[in-house]
Amino acid sequence: MKRGLIIFLAGILAGFALGRIGPKSSELFGDGRITPRPSSICYSCAWEGIDPSVRNDLIGYYRQYFPADKLLLADARFALWRTTGTPNCDMLKEYRQVASASDSSPFRRYVAETVVGFAGPECGEDTHRHFHNASKAAAQAGLPSEALLLDAMANGDPSRVFGDVEVRASLTVPPGAKNFVLGESAVQITPGMRIGTQVDRVMRDWISAQLKWSASDDPAAAALIGYHEGALAQRIIELAGAKIYPMAGSLAARKNDKWYAPDDTGTFRFQVLDDKMRYPTTHAVDDVGWIEDTHGISALVPQAVERHMQLVIGCGDSTGKMKAAYYLAQKGINVFVPGDRYQDELLGYDAPGMIIGGAPVHKKGEAVVIGGQPVQFLVAEPIVVEDTKKAFPIQYYDAPARYFRALNRYAPLRLTFVEVDEPGQIGRVLIKAEEMKASAVAIRVMTQQEDIQVRDWLQGSKTRRAILFHSALYPFAQLLFSDFPSQVTFGDLHPRFK
Repeated sequence: MKRGLIIFLAGILAGFALGRIGPKSSELFGDGRITPRPSSICYSCAWEGIDPSVRNDLIGYYRQYFPADKLLLADARFALWRTTGTPNCDMLKEYRQVASASDSSPFRRYVAETVVGFAGPECGEDTHRHFHNASKAAAQAGLPSEALLLDAMANGDPSRVFGDVEVRASLTVPPGAKNFVLGESAVQITPGMRIGTQVDRVMRDWISAQLKWSASDDPAAAALIGYHEGALAQRIIELAGAKIYPMAGSLAARKNDKWYAPDDTGTFRFQVLDDKMRYPTTHAVDDVGWIEDTHGISALVPQAVERHMQLVIGCGDSTGKMKAAYYLAQKGINVFVPGDRYQDELLGYDAPGMIIGGAPVHKKGEAVVIGGQPVQFLVAEPIVVEDTKKAFPIQYYDAPARYFRALNRYAPLRLTFVEVDEPGQIGRVLIKAEEMKASAVAIRVMTQQEDIQVRDWLQGSKTRRAILFHSALYPFAQLLFSDFPSQVTFGDLHPRFK
């Protein structure tokens, strides 16, 4: 018994000595050990209301997906972790290898170090050192506001500055105005123009198993996503030879249960919707997070300014996104928001930069232009406007009504609203227009059936005109614009009354 106790104590002392002279915990884990801290994001909430088969198919895909790029491999493993709910802390070493690789650009080091900084605490790691490294890499990559915010994280500074954006907007309607023109607003695209885009639906789309682009600050060289903002960016490249720069990585901070992204001074101003915080490549420690797969103008402001973008393309379907668009326009940066449901909030905005919703992307003479398709209307003529009271995913059909209700505050228009309950009910709007002998409709075209019906209606008379809303994200709008250049236009934020 006494000999056993001696052996037991000797073992403890030997273990202690080995711990003192053996590898340090920082060498084994990259940082000191802490009590694991669960993420403050509800990743399982991302699947609420989504067919379980989508999740199951994604799990199957990511389990067999092994890209060669270590950063992309680690992102894919995170997609599997968040989708299954099964942690996999081993993949953090992949990010560390990217961060320490001699051929990694400062931007890639910024991404890799920031991911470890935010995700490490879930794995029981104190990652202040990674925030420090991320701050240095951000500074080297030309991202000063991100560098300052990450330095504060490295130093354990809990203070955050929040703000808002006051939108200055008004329309002048001359007394007795009888006509108004929509679609004159335009942005000319020139060869080599610097165009910044969101990452989601341009370079990657994790929920569609398209996670093939690895973070870079170079112009996009890989194939763009073939739909939504990606398809429009590709169209711009093909027509004008512009340079597309996907802007990966945005910090976010939470206040009163809402998340906000910062401006270029580090002030958190632009609300980020919860579903974007639930992406598997978004990470958070307590009330601060980081979004790798950026989505929406609200997440693009600092990089748009710091990287000297001339045009920014992203989703505008929330108040925060449109406030961000206005902020950029105030700095003279043009913004294209084909997801334009909330553009009514900026009607008549006052800023040197141009903000354009779902407009045509086309050649006018030798120039490539977004917008620039004017169509005239009478103030006194009846306009039939599509609307809905339904929730996701039908709510976008209220975009026409939102715009014309806002416009009606400035001019006494003759509007008739027709509600739809699901896609493919555009016939309700067109039938009402025929009943009223109205020659103008404000509609959304998302499906092939809707495209066929509105084409038939437009072909019935050259006097018939359609204003498209929240349609440019889908395959039919650009052909409608080009096939009916004098009959189809978009919801211009600077309508001209005369």
